[in-house]
Amino acid sequence: MTKSATREAADKVTFTQTEVNSAIAAGDAVAGARKLLRITRYTSAGSGTWTKPSDTVSVLIKTVAGGGGGAGGNNSGSGACGGGGGGGGYAEKFIAAAASSYAYVVGAGGSNGGAQASGSSGSATTIAGIAGGAGHGGNAGSSGPNGGSATTPTGGDLNVYGGGGGNGHVKVAGLGGSSIFGNGAQAKPSSHGSSSNAYGSGGTGGGTAGGNGGAGKSGYIEIQEYS
Repeated sequence: MTKSATREAADKVTFTQTEVNSAIAAGDAVAGARKLLRITRYTSAGSGTWTKPSDTVSVLIKTVAGGGGGAGGNNSGSGACGGGGGGGGYAEKFIAAAASSYAYVVGAGGSNGGAQASGSSGSATTIAGIAGGAGHGGNAGSSGPNGGSATTPTGGDLNVYGGGGGNGHVKVAGLGGSSIFGNGAQAKPSSHGSSSNAYGSGGTGGGTAGGNGGAGKSGYIEIQEYS
């Protein structure tokens, strides 16, 4: 059964005790009954095909979508800084009898916005029915532009929102939204925004006087192979 995170204030993600217990039980079952053979990771934006080795029976797939780019700051020194890009969502899926191959796409991070321009959204990471979850780009404006929103992936046994990007304010650049790998880029209100380093996290908004936003980080796929 698909378990979806509940979105609350300040991007807090909560799960019921039943969901937590089920996830723990599922993980224990995989670890106890099956032998981990190898782990394959895809860490750059792009597409390809994973082919099942002859000794692999089951797989546990973990994905993160691309983070959104930060918006540029207002050209006026007294205008607002740009909003931060939203973080990419996380999904995982256990497949007891893996197919012979799976086509995949690692989502790209969103590009940064120039002066007074919004950042672009990241793109979805897709594999084995998992899709969606990309962070939206941060918004630009003269007064309090919003950070990029986060979305949730679909198709996993567990689907979790990324963190929303921070709003821009006068002399306060919007922080990049976080992913499961960590926080978005640090805000620098008096200069250009920072690009993200954590997979799937959002870029920071640009500072006042027309600072560029920071780019979002690409997504991630991990495939754990079991006998």
